[in-house]
Amino acid sequence: MSTPSFTHLDFADLPIPAVLLSAEGNCVYCNQPAKQLTAQLELDNCINLIPAEFRHRVLSSAPLDLAQGAVYDTIYTSVYTYRWQVIGIHDNCILFLAYNLTDRENYRAILEHSVDGVYQTNREGKLVYANQSLADTFGYANPQTMCDQIENLANDLYAHQEDRKHFLEQLDMFGQVKSMELRMRKLDGSLIWIRLNGKAIKNTEGRTQSLVGTVHDITAQKDAESALTTAEEKFRSIFENSLAGLHQSTLDGRYLNVNQALARILGYDSPEECISSISHIGKNVYVRPHEWLKAMKRLRKEGYFTLNEVEIYTRDGQKRWVAVSNRLVKATSDQPEHIEGSVMDVTDSKRALERIQYLAHYDSLTTLPNRVFFHNELSRQIEDIDDGILSSLSLILIDLDNFKDINDTQGHVTGDMLLIKTAHRLQDLLGNRGQAYRLGGDEFAVILPNISERGKISEYLQAMMDLLSQPVELNDNDISCNISAGVAVYPEAREVILEGDNHQQLFRYADLALYRSKSLGRNRFTFFAAEMQHEALKEQQIEQELKRAIENDELCLHYQPLLHAKQKHLIGSEVLVRWPHPERGLIPPFEFIPIAEKTGLITRLDDWVLEAAIKQIATWLAADLNTVPLSVNISANRLNQRDFAQFVQSVIHKYQIPSELLCIEITEQNMIANLDNVHSTLALLRQTGVKVALDDFGTGYSSLSYLKRLPVDKLKIDRSFVMEMHEDPQDRAIIKTVLELGHGLGIWVNAEGVENQVQVNMLQDLGVDEFQGFFFSRPLPLEDFEQTYLMQLEKQV
Repeated sequence: MSTPSFTHLDFADLPIPAVLLSAEGNCVYCNQPAKQLTAQLELDNCINLIPAEFRHRVLSSAPLDLAQGAVYDTIYTSVYTYRWQVIGIHDNCILFLAYNLTDRENYRAILEHSVDGVYQTNREGKLVYANQSLADTFGYANPQTMCDQIENLANDLYAHQEDRKHFLEQLDMFGQVKSMELRMRKLDGSLIWIRLNGKAIKNTEGRTQSLVGTVHDITAQKDAESALTTAEEKFRSIFENSLAGLHQSTLDGRYLNVNQALARILGYDSPEECISSISHIGKNVYVRPHEWLKAMKRLRKEGYFTLNEVEIYTRDGQKRWVAVSNRLVKATSDQPEHIEGSVMDVTDSKRALERIQYLAHYDSLTTLPNRVFFHNELSRQIEDIDDGILSSLSLILIDLDNFKDINDTQGHVTGDMLLIKTAHRLQDLLGNRGQAYRLGGDEFAVILPNISERGKISEYLQAMMDLLSQPVELNDNDISCNISAGVAVYPEAREVILEGDNHQQLFRYADLALYRSKSLGRNRFTFFAAEMQHEALKEQQIEQELKRAIENDELCLHYQPLLHAKQKHLIGSEVLVRWPHPERGLIPPFEFIPIAEKTGLITRLDDWVLEAAIKQIATWLAADLNTVPLSVNISANRLNQRDFAQFVQSVIHKYQIPSELLCIEITEQNMIANLDNVHSTLALLRQTGVKVALDDFGTGYSSLSYLKRLPVDKLKIDRSFVMEMHEDPQDRAIIKTVLELGHGLGIWVNAEGVENQVQVNMLQDLGVDEFQGFFFSRPLPLEDFEQTYLMQLEKQV
């Protein structure tokens, strides 16, 4: 047997260990990698790298040539595992080479556990290697089965055989292909979108003989892109068939074509006049030209954007709000790269939305910041004190003494005028030293930052009481009203705050001080003192009693009818919890619900109400009564718990009721904590068949944005818009906007707080679907509700 001729120069530069032994077993030569491995293993001689057993077996071979090709695997440490192989024998010298098996296994593990499919094929299309991810992607049980069955990729996997041909052409030309997107066929015949990467392994003639690469399933991404494209096309179609402006323009800001609607939006008589007059869209049309630059940058990067709201100038200099949708059209042989887009005038809806946002944070009567704004600001300032940004603050809560008597004797108009005058006087007195807020009714609050000295606070309060007690001339009458006030100072109050949010506790302490002022005869102010903690103990007593009431099933439900706006017949009912206390009689919700929310009992209370409502539905069904859906209010605390949907489903299953007879009512504040979790919860409920209503619509932070993201069946217009709609055209405009929005999205719209026939007539004219309010019925006990409504419903049937 002939052996190759070699010298140590032949393997001196090899990157792997090489050892040359004589037939007698002496080390003739070892290269640098062998020396390094010897040192790492702390051996005294390179010859000891080769296991003694393997050396003996090779050296004892007779003839010696029979040992050529022999291999031996040895584990030095957990880090070093090598395979020694006899490579050649010449002149009674034996050449040993070592391969690091650890690296090889690591590479294999990487391939086998890759989330992307990894493959190797020959040029003819035979699958030579596949990892488990590749088999999973195409529906095969394991890689070996897939390799056995795939004889020709073009026939077996490619949806279009010309894609395979194009892929090979790219490999031959460039040596690799990156991110080619195409469709392939799974084992079950279904088609998927994949992103294909490949690298050519070429022979000595430079022709591709095999291929290696990766495959990534992008079907979900493509489906999402398709859905988005469909939505955009539908959106554009709606615009094109309305009064939306359409245009073609260049990337440097010139209009190429505009339609009559766009010319009209911009204040021109014709498209030709519009095109000739506007030399640059960003400079001549946009109020803030940098927004046009940002839009162009985004367009170049993403290729499109939709409903980008911007402020523009019309021809006569007026400012309008428009929603812009643009897409980048690639250059063709007939047309250079350009933009196609639509423009819709949203000024009216923008102002209505701003009005909704304003009403969410400001009191519509006095224009002072409202309760929501107040609590956010109080929390922020207390955090600033805790962080050392502010030194202190004084919180003052104010009630107008005998305001109810003024309302009753002089009328609500006079009462409102007094509230407005009080608000203006209060803020004028404070100037820039503090901020006044209207919390509701005749309740006001004042926050004085960086003021904690009781003497200075007393001076402010005395001046405040003197000013606000001065008579106000209203309807030729002098109306005067004293005030009562309660004060809590932070961080002074921090010493007695035991638990809960600091701002909630501080508010509670100021409220306790205000209550003390009232109980002492009004027309005075009181600072919070530690002894007022007995009020907290009273709340704790209510908490304990409420806990027992829930455990002992001592609560009850009242039912407020929901009526069809056109036919006036019963179509549902909202359930409201009541507490018939054995000693104090029927306790209204406003006395125990806030305590339940503070203490965390609200979760158990919500669950009790929900199960009681479902149980009542089951009772009606068992009695063969015509049953209507019941709506149950759910708190933010309960809605944001991950097990809520499962709990609802379990109770429905327990009582075996149709899920469509249950409606969950939520408010926008319910969703702020964790919008993604709320979306998932509501989606699970709707899959079950449970309906979802969005209560108090328009009073929250971002009503319109929520509608795009949440599954909602019903909108309930907040009573604050209904109460004065017959007097306030802005309230009517908001209601009309909500109705158009809801009906445009296929959502049922309810009007809450309907209290007179004028409101009924106006709401019917606007197209409201459902009525709820005292004009029709207050919440009724079970027996009254059954007798007045359910029994009558039976007779109608």
